[in-house]
Amino acid sequence: MSAPQKLVIPCDPQARLDFIKSHFPNAQGPDLTSTFRGGRGAALKKLQAIDAVTYNKSRNFLNGAVTRLSPYLRHGCITLREAFDDVQSRFGPSAEKLLFEFAWRDYWRRVWYQEGDNILSEMEAPKVAIKHLPLNDFVRKGQTGLPCMDAFIDDLLETGYVHNHGRMWLASYIVHHLKMDWREAADWFEAHLLDGDTASNHLSWQWVASTNSAKPYFFNKENLSRYTANQFCNTCKAKCPFDASYEALDERLFTQTQMPAKQYPIRKLAKQPVTLHKNVGIFIHDEMLSVAHPLLQQSQPKIFVFDPKLHGHWSLNRLQFVADCLIDLENVEVWLGDTSDVLTQLEIGHVISQATPNPALKRVLQAFSPQWQREAPLVDVDLSEKQLKRFSRYWEKAGPILLGNNEYRKP
Repeated sequence: MSAPQKLVIPCDPQARLDFIKSHFPNAQGPDLTSTFRGGRGAALKKLQAIDAVTYNKSRNFLNGAVTRLSPYLRHGCITLREAFDDVQSRFGPSAEKLLFEFAWRDYWRRVWYQEGDNILSEMEAPKVAIKHLPLNDFVRKGQTGLPCMDAFIDDLLETGYVHNHGRMWLASYIVHHLKMDWREAADWFEAHLLDGDTASNHLSWQWVASTNSAKPYFFNKENLSRYTANQFCNTCKAKCPFDASYEALDERLFTQTQMPAKQYPIRKLAKQPVTLHKNVGIFIHDEMLSVAHPLLQQSQPKIFVFDPKLHGHWSLNRLQFVADCLIDLENVEVWLGDTSDVLTQLEIGHVISQATPNPALKRVLQAFSPQWQREAPLVDVDLSEKQLKRFSRYWEKAGPILLGNNEYRKP
């Protein structure tokens, strides 16, 4: 790996795009569009534009009033608690469906905190027989021959954003119709997502596959047609694999053969010796990119590192999104290189950072005696391992607190 390089990111948007391209020549994918300009200011505009009432009515439709807030939540431009409180204060009970979705994000993250690298393997034995065929190039390139699936893949490759219903349909098609490996597909998907979050992404793929749920998720043509307003079905010439009743699809796709949960190897970094330097630094990572973050108010030097071990698989537009966020953080030094080399060069032996469930990031910083400051929780409630096995159990305890009532209510 080349020597660490300190970066001065241009303020001009076009110059910034060119700068990121020049410093990350191997990054794949398109440029970041103005729809997803990074930073806290853009996040707050997205938040204020939310119409929770319309969202509740239309969120499952491909052209529905979705928030597009997920990249900003993923990178900490605003916190989940901020978003929840803002929506709840403006819309009250009529916002429950959106608040419910915010709770899912909190739930996935809690599972990641508890399970760590385990979420990269099958959490439970699959409830139906699944296969683990390699992810084919025709999927990676959006050439399945099905206009609907190819459109969802095109969205992923061209924008880094896919409607949640599209994500579910595509995952179900890949795992249950094509019988391809959910983990390989989840890795590929996350690498292209602007909101790529290992917990939300990989655990959602497992939810579809039935390795983290009570049953597999699948759909039929009627469901797809309804929520896409026949956008694809009216002109589709392909033989539709979804054109059947749920009963017929269940019989065609699934057998109840018992299978063990598959374990995937995890490539871990070699443990580094604890550094002997005495200086203290604030380490800014990719989950806390907000000018309002409390750690930015501390006096110690603040460092962000584009580290190939953490960001080397990211798409070009996601790197550009992060660069947009970093422009706001005036007192943060931005580096490119190996995190250990950067911190050693700066003679930092102890780092303070926001807590993270990300084991890879923890391993990168383990030699620098990290002090992890707890992130603000969505809901201040303790949950047992059993309660984190299913979202319904999480919601039974967290829901009444979040919604301000004493009874379990599921939107």
